[in-house]
This record gives sequence, C-alpha cells and structure tokens, in this order.
Amino acid sequence: MPAPSETELQKEFCSTKLEADASVEGISICQTFDLSASDLFIRWQTFVINRHGGDASVQPTRERLLEVRSMLQQELERKSSQRRGGPNGSAIKLARHKERVQYDKNSVEGLLQGMVSGSQREFMKTPQSTKRVGLLKGGSGPASHGRVMFSPMTPSAFAEPSPSAIRYSKRTNVGHKEDSLNSGLPPITLPETRKPICVFEHGARPADSEEIGSDESDSDSSKPAAKRMRYMFEKIAMRTETVNKRIERIAINVKAEYKIEALANPTYPHQNTVTAVGRIMNISSDDGQTAAPISSDSLYLETSRRLGNGRRIPLDVRSAPSFSLFPGQVVAIEGKNLKGTEFSALEFRQLPLLPHFPSNERKEDASPFSAMVACGPYTLADNFEYEPLIDLVDKAIAEAPCAVFLLGPFVSESHPMLKGGQTDMLPEEIFRVKISPHLIRLRESLPSSASVFLVPSTDELCCSYVSFPQPPLSNALLSQLGVPAGVSSLSNPAQISINGVNFAISNIDVLFHLVKEEVSRLPVLSDRLPRLAWHLVEQHHFYPLSPPPVECAAILASQDAKLRMQAMPDILITPSQLKQFAHIHENIVLLNPGYSSKGLSGGTFARICVRSPNDIRS
Repeated sequence: MPAPSETELQKEFCSTKLEADASVEGISICQTFDLSASDLFIRWQTFVINRHGGDASVQPTRERLLEVRSMLQQELERKSSQRRGGPNGSAIKLARHKERVQYDKNSVEGLLQGMVSGSQREFMKTPQSTKRVGLLKGGSGPASHGRVMFSPMTPSAFAEPSPSAIRYSKRTNVGHKEDSLNSGLPPITLPETRKPICVFEHGARPADSEEIGSDESDSDSSKPAAKRMRYMFEKIAMRTETVNKRIERIAINVKAEYKIEALANPTYPHQNTVTAVGRIMNISSDDGQTAAPISSDSLYLETSRRLGNGRRIPLDVRSAPSFSLFPGQVVAIEGKNLKGTEFSALEFRQLPLLPHFPSNERKEDASPFSAMVACGPYTLADNFEYEPLIDLVDKAIAEAPCAVFLLGPFVSESHPMLKGGQTDMLPEEIFRVKISPHLIRLRESLPSSASVFLVPSTDELCCSYVSFPQPPLSNALLSQLGVPAGVSSLSNPAQISINGVNFAISNIDVLFHLVKEEVSRLPVLSDRLPRLAWHLVEQHHFYPLSPPPVECAAILASQDAKLRMQAMPDILITPSQLKQFAHIHENIVLLNPGYSSKGLSGGTFARICVRSPNDIRS
C-alpha cells in the first residue's frame, strides 16, 4: 500500500492540526506498518482513549505519534509471538504444572481445596479465582475467629477508594465544552411554571417485552404485537426477502423522485447511460464469494429479484467523481455496461430523503425545551461506585432539563470486574443498589412536567434481549430493578417527538462498525464521523451495514420493520466510542454524545436547547 500524502493525513486529522514533524512521523508509521491515513487516524483514536481517557484536547504531536508507533510495534510482536507459540511457552507451562500451593485447612481456601478434585483445584488457583476467594479469607490466627465474611460489593470491601476514583475526583477538565452548535445564540429561558412537554413515540412497542412484534419484516409497526419475537433462529429465505424489499422500496422512491420511466438491469449490456438501483457488496475477486478488505476494486452491485433476478455484477467506480460506499448500502447509479461483464459507474445519485412528520404535530406555539443525553457505561472500569452517574444526576438536577435520555449499558457485560468474576452481586442487584437510588433522586428533584427515559443497549446485562432491535424494558423488570414510577423506557432504536421535534435514537455503535467498512472519494459531506451518521438518514435505516461484524449483536431480519426510520428526524442521536461530535447537515442535527465514562476516566454528555418557532422568527 503506498504511503499517504501529507494532505491526506491533514484531511483525516481535520479537527486537529498536524505539525510538520508530526506529519513526517505519521507518514513514516504508515510506511512501516502498511497503513492508510484513515487506519492511522483510527489507531490514534484508540491511543487517545486508552492512554488519555478520550480527552479530545490531546494533540497528535511527534512525541505522541512515537508512542503510537511503539504500541503498533508491541502489537505486531505479540501477534508474531502467538503464532510461534511463544519463545519459552513449554518451559512456562511446565513451571505452572509444577507449581504447588500450601493451604491452611482452617482458611476458606484450604476448606475448598479439600472439597474439589485435582483439575478443579488447578482452576481455583487462577489469579481471578484466588482474588475472589481471597476476599473471603479469614486467616488461621485466633483473631480471625470473630471476623465476618462479606461480599466484595458491600461497603466494607470498598472502604478505600480506588486509584481511578481518586484521579476521577481530581480531574481538571470538568465541564469543558468539547463541541457546540449555534453557540452564538443567547441561552433559552424556560418559564418557572412549565407546560408539560408533548411526547409522542412513533412506532411504539407494547409495554410487555415478552411480545414485541410479529415475525413479518414488512408489517406495520404501529399495529399491536401478536406474536413472540424469535431472535435465536431465522430462515435464510427471510433474510434474503428482507434485503430484496429494502432494494425495492428505495428503487420505487428513486423512480418517483427522478421521474424515470424504467430502471435498468445493470447485469445486461448497455451502450447508453442508464440508471440502476442495487446493493453494494464487498467480495474478493479471487473466488467471488469470500469477503475482503473494503476497497474500490472489490465492489459488487447486487440487484433485486425484479430488477435483475438478484444477480451480482462487478462495480467499477474509477469514473465516478464522488462517492461514499459501504457493504449493504443501497445506491442509485448512472452508468454503462459495455461488455456485460462489469457495470461502470459515472455518477451516484442522491437518494430521496424521508418526509417529515405531518405538520399538525409541529405546533407553532410549542414551548421551548431543553434535554440532556448521556450514554453508558456510567462507572469506571475498576469499581461499581458509579461516580460519573452521580455527577451526571447532580448536573441534571442543577439545570432541570425538560427531558433526560439515559442510554445503556447501565450494567455492562464488558466491565472488567464482571468478566474477571470479581463481584458476587447479580447484575439486577447492582442496578437496584447502585443505580436506582440516583434515578429516584433525579425523578424527585426534577419538575413533574419533566420526562426521564431509559434506552436499553445490546451490551446490557439486565436486559434479556441482546439482539437488535430491542423492546423497551418491561414494567415487571423496571419494578424489579427499583426504577421509580416516573421513569419510562423506550425501545432501541426509537423515534420520539417532543413538542413537534423528532428525535431518532439508535443505541448501538454503528459508527464504529461503519468506520472500518467505508470507502470514499471526495464525498459531499467531507467530515468523516458526521458522514457515517448521515448514512443512516440517507438509507432510512438504523443499521444499514450488511453483513455486521462478528462481534456485533445479532441484527434481526425478521424485525427489519422496526429498524426502518418512520420519518425524517430533526435530531439523530448515535452514541459511539469514536470522538464525540455535533454537526448539522441538510437541516438535520447529527449527534454523538460520547460515553459517560471511558475506562478509568470520565467521559462526555450532550445538552440540547430547542427554541420555539415564534422565537426563531423573532
């Protein structure tokens, strides 16, 4: 891969200016590790998150890029060592097998060691198991007989604050504004006696999450549910039917928007320029079946059954002046197929956008309102004290917004202490003990006219539905978790109108999945992160990428109707581990509020202030 130019690096690092020596070092890193400019930017984002807690003020200087080089070199050496089996792997294994630990029979470890077999005993000597049991150790001396065993989650186990909690309390960037839109406008003034905000959820789900919709992917989402959702088994025929209907829906809109008599079959030879609609696929040119790293040379166009019998054809984009493509994207293309073996794209047409909701929902006398949006995780990586959530609730109580959106995960399955088995509490118990008291405090402190919404996450341990889409948290579950009555739950994704302003919320990191799969050339929206969010609006879909990554939650084809946008949103909220942003494109606000905590440091949240139409005209 040729090394990127300094201009390409500056374009990727658009939010920060690269000095001359930093640019030289960046180009050298790309040459050494065979990286593109976008790959280096992703590695830089990873470095900032891991080493600096996601602090956006960290600049890519030459010294920090040298640290990135060292990180890449260590990663390369680690992978190489794993392939070779390690330099002293057999000796280390032998030493571990010869290791013997003497246990006191009066201690808990000694008692457990005498009750288990040899193979189980070896397992109990792993660091994480020893750490769990060690917290219960009573010792062998006389003074230990009066000691009481405790759970690691009881206050006595956390009498000493963790080092990260101390660092979090002493952080210096508290309240720092990372990004803003229309910052020149004066702040809105909310009346002391507020009117209740008008809230309407579009495509609402039933309150009982046991039944969230029928199995028909093209069903009307406004109808009540009739069947249980089957998310552990899907027929291939259902998935192909869902793909076919997505292409057909957009093809009908393109035909009506551009007044085209008939769309062409791109797999047939065409000497003249024709317009075709199909789905982008990324396939290796070797066997035509396996997936390959995304590039402009591995693109295929897949047709619907009606427009091209579902066939695929190689797509040549060398003549297209501008494009931004990813696997699963439905596109409208003007081009030619001279020999019947390849479709040459000349221009990618903009897809028709969805209409807004009916004007009668946009009241002219709607009151101004404010909202706060935050996304989990809400605790640091080495404890369950939820310091970021406490600060967030304090901030919400001080500002008293009209709506508060709290997006999961609340108890994340990827938390290091849960993965390492360092707690004896169940996820529901953690939520009830550590989170619900702050939700109660928030609900009691806000005005009665304010609304508080919880949105589930695919990484949430307290939600039994790990696939996407997700229903709202059931009333029974909210009661079990101790959530107060004034706090409600939305589905994931959700579209909700507040005083006529349409919010679209998708709580899955689709931006991080898209950033690794997109290929572009001089796109209309040059800012990369907002462009990734715009793909959701243009595709009318909350997860247009196909196929999803292996580590991603299952995307249900049978529930595709609930992944489609009902209408054009005014504000699109897509939380991601990528850098937070707020951007306006085509009068749509694209917002990534970031995460409330990032590893061992604090994160970010978003504040939204919406003026009434009368104030805007004046």
